[in-house]
Amino acid sequence: MPEEPAFPEGKTIRTLQGGSDSLKGLLLDLRKYSFSGYVQTLVSEKEPISKGYIIVKTGNPEVAVHVQGTAKSTGKAALRRIWDDTGNPLCVIQVHARVDVNALLEEFSDAEIERGKKSSESMTSSLVSERRILEQKFEVWRSAGYDVSSIEPAVTMPPQEARKVFEEFEGDVKKVEVLKDILGSQDLFGFESEVAALKEKMRDPRKHAAIEAEIGELQARAEKRSKEEATKSIEEKREKEINERARQVFDMIVKHKVAEGKPLEGITEVKVREAIESKALMTRDETTNLVSQYTFDSFVVGPSNRFANAAALAVAKNPHEAYNPLFITSGSGLGKTHLLNAIGNRVKDSNSNARILFTSIEGFANEFKEASQSNKLAAFREKFRNLDMLLIDDVHFLSGKVDVQEELFHTFNALYNAGKQVALTSDRPPKEIPDLEDRMVSRFESGLIADIQLPDFETRLAILKRRVKDSGVQVDPQVLEHIARAIESNIRELGGALNRVVAFSSLMGQTASLALAKEVLKDLAPEREEHKGRPSLEQIMRELKPGRSYLVEEERAVNIFQLFAKAAEGKGAGMVVTRTNPKRVRERYGLRSERIIWLTDRESTSEETMPPTLERLIYTVEEFMRVGGKGAVMLDGVEYLVSNNSFDAVLRFLRRLVDHVSESQFVLLLSISPKTMKEQEVKILEREMEAVSF
Repeated sequence: MPEEPAFPEGKTIRTLQGGSDSLKGLLLDLRKYSFSGYVQTLVSEKEPISKGYIIVKTGNPEVAVHVQGTAKSTGKAALRRIWDDTGNPLCVIQVHARVDVNALLEEFSDAEIERGKKSSESMTSSLVSERRILEQKFEVWRSAGYDVSSIEPAVTMPPQEARKVFEEFEGDVKKVEVLKDILGSQDLFGFESEVAALKEKMRDPRKHAAIEAEIGELQARAEKRSKEEATKSIEEKREKEINERARQVFDMIVKHKVAEGKPLEGITEVKVREAIESKALMTRDETTNLVSQYTFDSFVVGPSNRFANAAALAVAKNPHEAYNPLFITSGSGLGKTHLLNAIGNRVKDSNSNARILFTSIEGFANEFKEASQSNKLAAFREKFRNLDMLLIDDVHFLSGKVDVQEELFHTFNALYNAGKQVALTSDRPPKEIPDLEDRMVSRFESGLIADIQLPDFETRLAILKRRVKDSGVQVDPQVLEHIARAIESNIRELGGALNRVVAFSSLMGQTASLALAKEVLKDLAPEREEHKGRPSLEQIMRELKPGRSYLVEEERAVNIFQLFAKAAEGKGAGMVVTRTNPKRVRERYGLRSERIIWLTDRESTSEETMPPTLERLIYTVEEFMRVGGKGAVMLDGVEYLVSNNSFDAVLRFLRRLVDHVSESQFVLLLSISPKTMKEQEVKILEREMEAVSF
């Protein structure tokens, strides 16, 4: 019985079933992408089992081996048998990459698909031709600016030796060309000298590994700078908004004073701003980091937050025994941070010896990284794993922080197993946090999840009345009602609007009347009208049309799944490419028959996964649409693709996809969160597709 050939496992990058022309189509794709590796075929239903191997180099099939029982064939004969096997729908075809193709070709040199002895004259002609090809390649590389001094001696070597040298150099050149594209696609303004140095190093392709490492470091620096600029931009925007509000109030004061014929009496724009921004000083306890003003007594309870408040009170009264962990979710500015501090303050008041710590996930992450870099991890773990209560704010920022998730996982386990309390907040439930490990989701969901909804009118009014009472100012009840009706979604904005009215009335020496409030807050009306003018989800569903591409803008990918279900309904084919684990997608949205691809570098034995490689993704989507005929494709994870490639590369990918969809019976739905992308990038995408927002 022939010995089965030993092929290295490599990395399986694609698996498909046999069928008519399946092998033909696959080999055409591999040629298109200049693939190097091998194709394995297996028909386990045959007796005996039939196995085949095709070694492919730069897209060309070079070697074929086929084994079935005691029969072994090589070369063209093996290729014919493999071809027959792949016509069987039960045949499993796998593509393996990351293997030493040259070593395989040498090992199976007797199985070349094209073999045959040449005449002396033919061989001589072939050698001359091959040397000419090598010389041409040499000149092309030299003209392109590459340092070819290392391969110059190979031009006069025997062809077989020269070929090996040139192939190795050519492989290095291809890697450098890829690195050039990566470097060119990055926003590296301000790093011109580093870029110039890298381009000079690229003249020697043999240094590609070092160049790749340096590009990675440069990307990290550029990303850090970008984040710093983004933070600065947010701060500048907030500063601009504050100054604009102060200027508007100041202009109104000037207008009224002039109309009354009265002087400004020292009123300046700076004083107006100070009056608007004035608020109770928030004090933090140095040991626990708790804000002392955030207590249960100062928390206004209403229908929207009653359950979360009750759960927080229960935890404060009986830590670890009530709900552990307690996970509070809500949108921005609705009071989840207040409740988290209130828990800690209540426990601290009842037990002054309790070891309590409040921190944000960013604070935890920064402290962890600093401890790692300074070799102080032991002290860090001693601090966090010996607490009686750990309160962590904004855990949605764990997304993508693999090392921080690992550390928090062990910290959580240490506290929980020791009978200590953990409470957390997030702007979304654990299952909806992108790229959050399943084991973290499981831990967070093992206790109680309490949601805070948007406050109703009565709750908003009660909050305003409480603030007026605490500040000791007199405000007409109609003014508070007007503010409560004008602002519906954010408690912080409620306080800001009240501050503007109080500041204006105080500086003008007038009573805070309804007419005054309407004038000061008149800029809120356009925002409400604009929000009311947006089409409903039902309207958008009715307007979805085949051949169209839609950009769905929403903070979290929720409505887009309903749009997808509607677009795919009764059409026969639906594909979702998402950053969320497919298991969660099926559970939450009931997508059972649709194909769901998990966009991740992580491998999974139960789910179809795909790394953020644009070439593979475009091929997979286009092939799905070609076979499906009509249906819907949803892509959730543009930000992830941009972070792993570049915006320009992703834009080219999307333009090709949009063009492909326009000539099909498919609907394309693309999900983005405008807050996570640059404003200019969002505008570019809006020009390419039909934009809808929620």
